[in-house]
Amino acid sequence: MLQNDNDIVRGLGFVALYSAYLEEQIDNLLFMLSEVEEFTDEEQRWPVSRKIKKAKTVASKFDFEGRDDLIANLDVAKEAFEERNKIVHGRIYANFDRPDTLKSGRPNTPDRVVEPAELYELANHFDDLRGEIYRPRIFKIPRALASHEKTKA
Repeated sequence: MLQNDNDIVRGLGFVALYSAYLEEQIDNLLFMLSEVEEFTDEEQRWPVSRKIKKAKTVASKFDFEGRDDLIANLDVAKEAFEERNKIVHGRIYANFDRPDTLKSGRPNTPDRVVEPAELYELANHFDDLRGEIYRPRIFKIPRALASHEKTKA
């Protein structure tokens, strides 16, 4: 677990890195599920929100232990990526005598205070989700895919 050192730039960097690691796990999940439905070259270039939607759809097509938890975690991941986008695509301005300010890159969204702690919390959340998305790929999904292939034959 990352410890908050009150460095907003490091916190932002960890958000970017750890979200990329989670996106890799979602890609790996889709590659594994390609036995059920192909994960095409074009789809591999999709935004992560679209990849998550596909992963949920494909995972719903067959039964395996922990499927509902995986789908719920994919929903949580989608929300985390939305929060990441607000921060990464916004602009953080240091105010030396006041709290740092996040100016949104989206119209009609007010400025708000941003704290290093929330960035470290989000980075740690991405790391936790990475494990949640990875874990079913170890035994549960491969076993279900083997059974799925037998029923197709």
